[in-house]
Amino acid sequence: MPKNTYYNLPDDKKERIFNAGILEFSYHDRYEASVNRIVRIASISKGSFYQYFENKDEFFWFIVTEIIYGSVEKYETLLEQHDGDFLQTEEDVFFALLDLFDDSKYRNLLSNVYRTSYMELQSRIRNKSTTIYFDMYDVLMKFGFKGYDIKSKDDFLVAYEMIRNVANQLIMTMIAENLSKTRTKLLYERHMYYITNGLKKRGWFQ
Repeated sequence: MPKNTYYNLPDDKKERIFNAGILEFSYHDRYEASVNRIVRIASISKGSFYQYFENKDEFFWFIVTEIIYGSVEKYETLLEQHDGDFLQTEEDVFFALLDLFDDSKYRNLLSNVYRTSYMELQSRIRNKSTTIYFDMYDVLMKFGFKGYDIKSKDDFLVAYEMIRNVANQLIMTMIAENLSKTRTKLLYERHMYYITNGLKKRGWFQ
């Protein structure tokens, strides 16, 4: 996460630094990206960069998580729109991510992330200590997981991990197989059908 000094900056300066990172990581993967180029694009000093971020890697993952996951505030707004429906909200988040691949500003960056940093992205999704999980859980608790058999934080972590793993694997498939957005959405809906309804026919195996 950025240091407090970054959050205390004027919005236009934060946006300029953020966009400089997007541009740099779009043309160079996280290993080849240069802090020198980032600060030149953002029109800040190198010393200032390290006042805002611990290192280049932290800056990279801040940008990625902001783009892919969005802020908790946005998530809460979506939940309110769907009257607390957890899966419908997750579907909106996934479809919005697909839309980012149509945006030239984000397309190369996201492709680089999934091609070169997918395993770490998965690791961060599975890492139960990440604040993303717990922030999302706190938001969802306000709505009481309406209609879903989620009774605890552990239940939520299992469900959240399954859904986000499906989403990320489908993004990888879309990139590797050059699938259309429409086809990718249909595959997501099929996965969610089985997550929601299970494989067994009701009344069997009892």
